[in-house]
Amino acid sequence: MKDALSPLFTDMTWGAGGSTANLSLDLALHAQKTGHVSNLHMTCTNIQKDGQEVDAKKAIHEALQAALDGGIRNIVALRGDPPAGEEEWKASEGGFTCALDLVKYMRETFGDQFGISVAGYPEGHPNAISEVADPSTLSEREMARSATFGEKTYCCLEADYKKEMDYLKEKVDAGAGT
Repeated sequence: MKDALSPLFTDMTWGAGGSTANLSLDLALHAQKTGHVSNLHMTCTNIQKDGQEVDAKKAIHEALQAALDGGIRNIVALRGDPPAGEEEWKASEGGFTCALDLVKYMRETFGDQFGISVAGYPEGHPNAISEVADPSTLSEREMARSATFGEKTYCCLEADYKKEMDYLKEKVDAGAGT
């Protein structure tokens, strides 16, 4: 893949679709060793080893240290999806509750040894998007980020959108994007 496509980086999702993250680090390290620039996702949920929940902060710390030792410098800090089969997201016991917590921990513990990326949602986070009963009530800005499917219109309303942008700024101020 590296020779045929010449990608700028190889992105490894940490526990894609709510699965566990057991292989993500190994794959990212392998890609790094074979000449790819690895971009490793890390999430705050579903931290397991051999199918058992573990000390989430310790597991994240160990994974970050292994990434650093293996030459990985690019981390995407995310809250994460609910584990497979669960509809609602919940933090791993004793772990991080959101991407902001993870960014803060990484900067406090590892300084500037990692480039940290975070998610930003130009239309608003999916959890902040709601159905709009009367689309004619939307402001011009809300209308620009709304979507209509069939007869239903959805939008992240202005008050929620402001919260989303404020939260993104908090993540950047804590050290993401640097």
